[in-house]
Amino acid sequence: MTNWTAVDHELARWTDLGRRCAFWLRDDDAVAASPQLDRLLQRCAEANIPLGLAVIPADAKPSLAQALAGHPTVTPLVHGWSHADHAAPGKKKCEFGPERPAEIRQAEAERGLSVLHTLFGERLLPLFVPPWNRMAADMPSRLSAAGYRAVSAFGPSPASRDGISWVNTHLDLIDWHGIRSAVAPDALLDLLCRELRDRREGRRDAGEPIGLLTHHLVHDAAIWDLLDRLLDRLAGHPAVDWPAVGRLSRS
Repeated sequence: MTNWTAVDHELARWTDLGRRCAFWLRDDDAVAASPQLDRLLQRCAEANIPLGLAVIPADAKPSLAQALAGHPTVTPLVHGWSHADHAAPGKKKCEFGPERPAEIRQAEAERGLSVLHTLFGERLLPLFVPPWNRMAADMPSRLSAAGYRAVSAFGPSPASRDGISWVNTHLDLIDWHGIRSAVAPDALLDLLCRELRDRREGRRDAGEPIGLLTHHLVHDAAIWDLLDRLLDRLAGHPAVDWPAVGRLSRS
């Protein structure tokens, strides 16, 4: 990475002010134990970084719970129901969009929470991660009625409403619309610097954690390398805080 200088300077400003910026890491599409998951869990453990793991309920296997047994700082989250696209033709992919009746969407959300609670017990956080980071406008109230207390999508977090708080992600390590490998490191660091600066200067809520987004099952060498370098730089930095994922959903 060639643009760390700007990020380092921005973090130094936070340190000079005696402030710390909260970060968190969310990884999507977990279903079972795998070498890729083992690598992610080990990397987070080495860096002492909590992980929010978004699990697809319809496909979740007992091996996943077994893989997480030795990793108490990993928090399972509910990733839709089956990660199926129900969007209308020509629309962006969406599982919980307005095309389907609200009662069906709420029932699937309730089912996902129930299935994963059976698998993970009390360590499951009632936080809903909509597949493709989008859902119908009426879903927050439906999720609240289904027993959820938080949502995580992508981009600036909306204000809490309907009993639902938002804990979004902001930096996606994968170039989904291009090479489907790692995003350009300099572009990612420019975004990171902007997220930090906007919080420090009051253009964004300073209490909103900066969320990193990964998908362990599709990582190639370049994506793993990008994640490693980010964690090497940010883990343990005096201006960076990595709260437990459960604490973020109550902020």
